[in-house]
Amino acid sequence: MFNDDQKRDKNLAASFLVVELPAPKTAGSPLQVYLSAGDLQRAFDRPEFRPDGAVVPTNVELQIDAPSPATQRVLMDRVRKAPDVLRDLQEQIAARKGPLNIGVDTVLVELPRNAKQSGGAFPRLACLVPTDFAKGGAIDRRENFAQDRVRKGIAGCLTALDTAGVRSVIMPLMGAASSGTQAKDTRFEGQRLLKECRLLNSVAGIALGFHDFAANRRNLREIGIVQWDQEISDMFSVPPGSPAAKSAQRAYQTYADQVKVAFRKGLAGEHTLPSDVDGYCTETFNAK
Repeated sequence: MFNDDQKRDKNLAASFLVVELPAPKTAGSPLQVYLSAGDLQRAFDRPEFRPDGAVVPTNVELQIDAPSPATQRVLMDRVRKAPDVLRDLQEQIAARKGPLNIGVDTVLVELPRNAKQSGGAFPRLACLVPTDFAKGGAIDRRENFAQDRVRKGIAGCLTALDTAGVRSVIMPLMGAASSGTQAKDTRFEGQRLLKECRLLNSVAGIALGFHDFAANRRNLREIGIVQWDQEISDMFSVPPGSPAAKSAQRAYQTYADQVKVAFRKGLAGEHTLPSDVDGYCTETFNAK
């Protein structure tokens, strides 16, 4: 899928990166980590792209039919087409008592239980991480998305999937809350910079989680993070022939380079700081 997405839109070439993490004593081969621009739906719908497992955002109430977070629907729209799998998933969810903590708690589900392969257009296992409330609103509580908080949920999910024997995992760039409006942010509201900072912060926290997990990895061989290509296009595209085309391309290149910096630093166990992105993102990165 990584190679296929690279060919689909060459304008997004700067958003692709592969990093190889060395094999620990517990695993026999290196870990390939892919950063790409595409659509998570393709990884579910195309059998040749479908991984063993996925990390999927949910809400703290574990209401899998709720509108928030929106990416949850990528999984649920497909599970609903397999009534037996949906019923099994609902039973697994019902067994979990009490609300989850944003970015920290995780729930591993089988689709369905005790099956050797998935029952439809989705991976066999999914690890759910809460990134919002069922009715939304987490966007106004950025302290829930501190890099050191997000890394816990990501590392927890990867560990659970790895223990279950999963060899390949895909996930969206989650926890950015970039598609909504932040009612209490009067300084940056409506500016692309705010969205960039949230996305960079998400990359940084996720990559830190990868780092924490990798030292004791056993089975997992490939992890793919999919940045939604439509979101990147919405941030930087301008009408064909526009006088702003060159400046938009420069802005995109700068952003893509910063994403790679955050990604590499996180994989090395280092936090991404405002100084790593030309002094921007202080309020987002330092959320407490």
